[in-house]
Formats: sequence, structure tokens, C-alpha cells
Amino acid sequence: MSSASSLGMGLSALQAAQRGLEIAGQNISNVNTPGYTRQRIDQAAASSTDVPSMFGRIPAIGEGVVVLGTTRIQDQLLEVRAQQTRGAATAATQVANGYSMVESAFGEPGDTGLQAGMAEFWSTWGDLATDPESSAARTSVLEEGGRLASQFRELAGRLSTQWGGTREALSSSVDRVNRLAQDVGDLNDAIRASKVAGVNTSELEDRRGQLIGQLGDVVGAIAQPMEDGTMTLTVGGSVLVSGAHVSSLAVSGPSTGPGGASPVSVVWAASGTPATVGAGEIGGMLTTLDSTIPTVMSRLDAVAASLASTVNAQQAAGYDATGAAGAPFFAGTSAASLRLAPLTAAGVAASSAPPPASDGKNADGMSALSELQSGPDATYRDLVVSIGVQVQGASRRADVQTALAGQAESARLGVSSVSVDEEMVSLMGFQHAYEAAARFISAVDETLNTLMQMAR
Repeated sequence: MSSASSLGMGLSALQAAQRGLEIAGQNISNVNTPGYTRQRIDQAAASSTDVPSMFGRIPAIGEGVVVLGTTRIQDQLLEVRAQQTRGAATAATQVANGYSMVESAFGEPGDTGLQAGMAEFWSTWGDLATDPESSAARTSVLEEGGRLASQFRELAGRLSTQWGGTREALSSSVDRVNRLAQDVGDLNDAIRASKVAGVNTSELEDRRGQLIGQLGDVVGAIAQPMEDGTMTLTVGGSVLVSGAHVSSLAVSGPSTGPGGASPVSVVWAASGTPATVGAGEIGGMLTTLDSTIPTVMSRLDAVAASLASTVNAQQAAGYDATGAAGAPFFAGTSAASLRLAPLTAAGVAASSAPPPASDGKNADGMSALSELQSGPDATYRDLVVSIGVQVQGASRRADVQTALAGQAESARLGVSSVSVDEEMVSLMGFQHAYEAAARFISAVDETLNTLMQMAR
């Protein structure tokens, strides 16, 4: 080994140690940077340039060290698992929030809920049964009936408002997905070009990783690394981003309320083909829009229809103050359309027989409707209990999914996040390597000086 090659070997060691110090310092300085992935220097022994001849052997040794570049420390299996569990947790949380909104709309138990309104309505009929000729009692029945119908309409309106708000949020989330996907496509293009030019792309990849994490939260996107450094993102098995190419999403279906000809769905904008979105915020919103709120509204409509038909049937079985058979008390067959029929106080059928009888038996029978096992009160109670059970179940599922996502994220960060202790040890190691390389160069320099003095 020549003196020049020895100095070159020492120089390469100095440069490698310096690069290692820089990488360790970079990791330490970004220990609190969101989305930062720790880096590691890749180095290898430089091979000898000597080529042995057929009949001779050259005791070739290495030429020092070569820095190959830097690597972001990641475990792709843990990355995918974290993306999947985060998407599932976000969807479960969104579904739980949807049920909580529905539960809050009912306000049960409480003095302003439908249960209290129906109880007050039946109570006025009981008061009328004790004094069937009282005009005030008849007026009270009409007022409570109108108030009860108004409560049904208001509750239906609150549910429709919640549906509309979720529908708007869905459109905003889809627009956000399209923007994030375009940003990922742009970064894919930049990273691929940088790798071809031999430029370090760690910071660009960290930025892309943050965007991919956001896409996982919003739409449940899964990333797969490609050989050219790009990331391919899929949603429900279909490609969202491939290289610089991006497929946009759009929202399809009714925008004014549930019950349209088709459910709300997310489709691929170019083809109109439905996209399979079962995770992320969007997956949870679709569940709320197409299942949670429409199901509750349908059951509430059934309660309103039961109330109208039951009361109207009992009203028709009695006689009003003029001796005519009772006319319909309620109009409408849904919670949103339930109204008090055009009826006067004299038209309330309190008696079971025409005048001169005024026994109040029909009013008493009306009051007893609250005890029917399959009547509107029982149907409404079943609905409220069902919502409460669903809220609890959805909350438990969200808690479980959130815990699983936390475990997966911890495992991922255990590999890719910066440990200050590890980096300090690495820093000390490269510092000692730098000092040793400097001493090696000094020793070679002293040897050269000694040889030159001996030659004089």
C-alpha cells in the first residue's frame, strides 16, 4: 500500500465519519418533527483497484470506505398495518359520532322529548274523559295534539339537518382526498426524478408519508412502494395514485335528504364506477348517510304513522259534540308530514254514543291507547332503546379500533421514530471514528516525514 493510498484511505474514513455525524445530528434535530423518519448512513468497504495477473498475486487490500447514501428506517409491513388500523379506527369513530348525533336529536330521556309529549297528549284525553262536555278540555286535546305533531316534525327536521351536514362534510372530504392525491402524485414525480439524478430524497419522502397518512385517515388509502421510489395508493383495491397519475373521486346520490332513488356513494370521477370505500372518515360518513340516519328516520315515520292511524281509528269509533262520527284527528303518514287535521273543539269525539249521551268513554279509550303493547308509545320506546344500544355498541367498537390503531402506530414508530439515546450512541461512535481516522492520517504523515528525512 502506497503512502498516497494510505492518505486516501484516511480521508475516506474522515469523510464517512463526518457524514455519519451529520446524519446523527439531523436525526436528533428532528426528534420532535411530525412525520420525520430517522435516517441511517449506508457505507461499504472500498475494494482494491489492483487486478491480479495470471501468474502473480498482489496482496491487495481495501481502499477505505465508501458512503453509499442514506436510508430511511421503515418496516413496510408495520407501515401498512398502521394505515389499515388507522383507517378502520377513523371509520368506526365517525360511525359512533353519527349515532351520537342521532341520540342527541331525540333528547331522551327528557321533558322535551317525544315520550313526554305523547304522555301529555294521552293525559289530556284522560282529563276530557272526566269532563266530556268541557270546551276547555277539548281545546287542550287539540293543542296537545298539534304540539305533538310539531314535535314529530321538528325531530324529523333535526335528523334531516344532520343528514345534510354529513352530506356536505362528505363532499368536502372527497375534495380533500383529490387534493392530497394530487400532491402525492407531484411528490412521486419529484422523488423519481431526484433518484435518477442521485439526489437524497428523504425529506420529500417524509412529506409524502405525511400526506399518505392523511389519505389513510380520510379514505382508508393503502400505500405500496415501487422500485422507482414512487408510491402506489389504492382505495378498496382500485388505484388512486400511480406514479404521477391520479384518479379523482366524486360524490354521487341525493343531496337534499335520504330516501332518494339511490344511496349516497363515492364514485370514480372519470368512469362513474362506484369506489369501494369502507374505511376512513368517508367510509364512516357513508354508513351514517346510507344506514344510520335513514334507518332511524324510517322507524320514526313508523311511529308517526302508528300514532296517526291509532288515534284516527279511535276517533272514528266515537262521536263529537254535534253527534257526528269522529273525523280524522291527524293527517300525514310520516314524521315530517304529521299534522293536526282541520278539526274544531266540538269535533273531538269524546263520547261512545251520539247525543244526548255524553259518557266520555271514547276519550277514556283514547287515553288507554298509551298502554297498547304494539301502540305508538311502545314502538317509540323500542326505537329509543335501540338507538341507545347502537350508540354503546358503536362507541365500544370505536374504542377497540382506536386501541388497535394506537398499538400499530406504536410499533411503527418504534422502528421509524428517532431515539435520542440511540442517536447519542451513534454520535459518539462516529466521533471516535473521526478521531481515529485523524490519528491514522497523522501517523502516515509522520511516517512520510521520517522517510523524507532519511533520504536526505
